Amino acid sequence: MNLTLIFYLRLMFLILFAKELILTKFKNKKNKYIWFIIVFIMGYWGYSFYIAYKRKLVVKRKFNPDFSKYKDKNY
Repeated sequence: MNLTLIFYLRLMFLILFAKELILTKFKNKKNKYIWFIIVFIMGYWGYSFYIAYKRKLVVKRKFNPDFSKYKDKNY
């Protein structure tokens, strides 16, 4: 395979991973930088470790909708 193609695929992978890190809320902000370095060095293996340990480090989303404003309307 051409080395430039491999370089661009790796770069695209890192950009997508960085986007995911930016959108994810961690309990500790330092974890974002640590995981980016781990994935940058280890590549796809680092990403698989990230997927495995992500649940323990990320703030859980809460589903708390407010349906009281729709109470009086007939739908």
